[in-house]
Amino acid sequence: MKVMFIDMSEIEKQCRPFLENLNIQSYCWNDKGSDSIPLSEIDVIVGFPKKDHFNPSVMTNLKMIQLPSAGYDKFPVDQIRKMNVILCNASGVYSIPIAEWVIAKILEIIKHSRYYYNNQSQGIWKKNYSMLELPGKKALIFGTGSIGQEIARRLKAFDVIVDGENSNGREIQHFEQCFNIEKGKEVSGEYEILIFSLPNNEETAGLVNLMFLKQLKDNAIIINVGRGTLINEPDLILTLNQGKLLGVALDVTEVEPLPVTSELWKHPKVIISPHSSFISEKINDRRVELITSNILAFYHNSAVKNRII
Repeated sequence: MKVMFIDMSEIEKQCRPFLENLNIQSYCWNDKGSDSIPLSEIDVIVGFPKKDHFNPSVMTNLKMIQLPSAGYDKFPVDQIRKMNVILCNASGVYSIPIAEWVIAKILEIIKHSRYYYNNQSQGIWKKNYSMLELPGKKALIFGTGSIGQEIARRLKAFDVIVDGENSNGREIQHFEQCFNIEKGKEVSGEYEILIFSLPNNEETAGLVNLMFLKQLKDNAIIINVGRGTLINEPDLILTLNQGKLLGVALDVTEVEPLPVTSELWKHPKVIISPHSSFISEKINDRRVELITSNILAFYHNSAVKNRII
């Protein structure tokens, strides 16, 4: 059995002793190509596949793809399914740091951290008496997967009332109640905090538009750790310039990197980070654990984790 790691040489090094014990050969692929092995001999890909990897006439032996990301909306799922290839994502690997980032940004907004940072830079000793606290606030999380659940669990520790949105309104642990997407849009005006951890698809693209924003509370908070396409940025900027919303935190944007010309960069109510909320010192350990456990399961013809198809 042969495994190809794509642009993941450090992860391959960590996995190699485990794979060698199973007599599994591992290889690395980067911009210069592979470690001198024909693609037709590869059984498993770990990483983001290249265009050639979706070609059945080239990847004649491919049986499984392990993505290093939780999202898979940019992958040709139907084509992979036709190739009869198992596709797994990395759901759960990044949920804790992302959830911590969300909590941090909510607290920064309600405690007016930017106000104090600006004053500190100018040596100004002045209180802001409009700071808020979280108990009793209502949060609606669009997306009740692993990330949404970790966010909800932490918000409940602050005595926040947490509801969720998913495809069919099914009940999920850590949420008081859940709605489908249409009901979620309908009730969004009842919440002080709206958090988005959804993938990009036909239902979610442009979800946060002018119509959606108009019904929100004037002091609502918006946090997006899903896909940048969820938010219509011109509509968001228009809403902010009208004095609405307490604050917005975006870890993702419609175009990445966010163009330097975007008004979002300098808006006093907006916090921007470069799609980095997932970063922590522990994610590589979780990646290695998931990759090795799934390769072992595949090796023994057992059920793999996070299987998409």
